[in-house]
Formats: sequence, structure tokens, C-alpha cells
Amino acid sequence: MRALFVTSPVLSHAFPTVPVAHALLAAGHEVRYALGAALDAVTDAGLPAVDVTPGLDYDKIWVPEGAEDPMYVKDAGVEFLAELFGRVSGAEVDGVLEAARSWAPDVIVHSAAQGAGALAASALGIPCVELPLGPADSDPRLAGLLREAMKGDYARHGISATPRATARISSVPARLAHLLPGGERPENEWLMRYVPYNGGGTLPAWLLTPSERPRIAVTLGSIGAQWGGITMLAPLMAEAARIDAEFVLTLGGGDVELLGELPENVRTVEWVPLAPLLETCAGIVHHAGSGTLLTAMRLGVPQCVLPDGAYQQANSAVLVGSGAGFTADATTIGGAECRRLLNDRELRTAASALRQEMVETMPTPADLVSRLVALAG
Repeated sequence: MRALFVTSPVLSHAFPTVPVAHALLAAGHEVRYALGAALDAVTDAGLPAVDVTPGLDYDKIWVPEGAEDPMYVKDAGVEFLAELFGRVSGAEVDGVLEAARSWAPDVIVHSAAQGAGALAASALGIPCVELPLGPADSDPRLAGLLREAMKGDYARHGISATPRATARISSVPARLAHLLPGGERPENEWLMRYVPYNGGGTLPAWLLTPSERPRIAVTLGSIGAQWGGITMLAPLMAEAARIDAEFVLTLGGGDVELLGELPENVRTVEWVPLAPLLETCAGIVHHAGSGTLLTAMRLGVPQCVLPDGAYQQANSAVLVGSGAGFTADATTIGGAECRRLLNDRELRTAASALRQEMVETMPTPADLVSRLVALAG
């Protein structure tokens, strides 16, 4: 079987698909990616990729002249998400369609917000599988809204059909499904255990030995710390010296000098694989990104989130409803929140129960290979 993976041009959208691609490869199937940016996310994982928009400047597509940066739109819903990613997907349609027609896959697997994947599956008359990143893009209405947002792309390619069959994969535990946006879950939704993947790398020596104090990870993901965004962590860093813990701050491209002089119990690192880091941590403070949220859930780590944008609100709601984390205000976060992360028994119990549920009851990507083969026919 040939599986073409089509993801949005962002690291955080490509990473969650890699364990599924690796599972297919290990079972003897063929895999190829078609995406327009963040190709290193998959090629570094040993997977072949086609650049469907060589030389394209995505900044002007994400934020057209005069538009508000979508990262910081506070009250956007699924309609806004469809409009935004319909525009981004439209820029990739021609390249994705060309890659699909030239390779002739049996099935297309696409990130939930990547509408070019469903368009290509419709054109070729093959099944497609949509893979949401997490709570924020799991609304079942998104697929239809994306198609509506891309009706001009469908029209210019003369496509009126739909994929031969569809399925969607959810990595959110079943008992939290009622907290997801969009209400009742669709019948074609498959559960899959979240397998953390955010690239490989050589682990630093300090990560291989136990910390003398409880460790708290602090991260804004792969985007949030850039362009001055790291300054939202200044209040927490100012309070860190008063907290009996070691903080590991991942910079993610942010300028650490914007935080001023850091106390001795704050360790900074540009990047480190998140899962190995969290295996050594008693808690994490983060931006409520989907990958970070699910990685911490999978490892049973209590979470404090600092939501600052639209997609982060849906993720935060699921976390709070699970009992494994809480929200805080970035301008006031300090010792009380950190001590709660470290000492709240109910928080730790809920986080541990989530980890156990994900490990014991949710199928692995390898377990889903036979279902993907059957869907592809």
C-alpha cells in the first residue's frame, strides 16, 4: 500500500503524523510526504518528502497585509480556523495534486487543517484519513468548512467528488471526548495512543542524571517564543529564585536577553526533545499547544498552561476538565502555581490516571495499520 501524507506547513502539524508513517513503513508499506514548509520535520525522521511550494513566502499567507496575526486572535472558532487554513491549503493545492497524481497513492493521510489532502483524495477517488493534532482542531465540522473555504480551488480543478471513504484519528482519551469542540464524535473516528515525537537529538549530560531538586519544564513551543513572545515568561522567571525547584526553559528561537538576568536555578536550552525532558520533570508550564499538552498527558506530568490565543483555549478546556492541569495568567504566575504543580496530590493522581488510560486502553499507531490497509482496499 502507498500512503501519501499531506500536512500543513508547520513543524507542530507534521510531527504528530510521523509515528503513523513509521508504523506503516515498519509493516512494509510505502510512505511519501507532500508539504510546503517544515520539510526537515519529516526528512530528518528518514521519510521522503516533496516540496509542493518551492520558494513560497508563507509569512504573507499566514498574515496578509493588514490582517491580525492569527496566533493571537482571542475568540476565533472553527470558522476562523477553516478560513485561515483554507487560505494556506489553497497555496499548496496545485503541488499536492501534482504529487498525488504522479505517485498514485492508495490512501492520503492529512493533518486535520490541511484541506489539500482531502481535495487530492477527492480528485483521485481514494480514501483519506484526517489526523487532528489535538483538541483544538478536532471539531468534526472542520472538514466541511475547509471544503467550503476552498470551493474556488475545487472549481478550478473541476473536482466535485468526495473521497471514496474517510476516517479520522483522535489521540484524546475517550473519557475526555465530551470536552472536545463540536459535540458528539463522528462514527468514523478511531482512537490512537499519542506517541510523542518532536525530532531526534543528542541528549545533554545533565538530562541523564537525576536533578537534586524537582524539575519544572517551561516552554512556548516551536513558535510562541519568537518575535518577542518570550517576554510573557518574564514574571515567572522573576519569581523562579524563590521556588525550590530547577526550571528548564526551552527557548524555541526566543531571545533570552529579553528576560533579563535569570536566577541560578533556571537552565536554558535552545531545544531538547520534549518527551525525554518530561520524563525527568515533576511539572510543566507551557502555552497550551496540542503536542505539548498530549506529550505531558502521555507521560503523566501535571500541567500549568498560559493560553494566549484562540486554539489554546480549546486545549486548555480539555486539560482543566481532565483534572490533570490548570490555567494561569502569564502576568501573575509565580510561586503558588509552581507549588501547586509540585505538591497537589489530586493533580498528580489525575495526570497519572490519564497516562495509564492512554497506555493501557488506546491502540498504538502499529495497531491501526491493518485498519488503514482495509480502508484503502
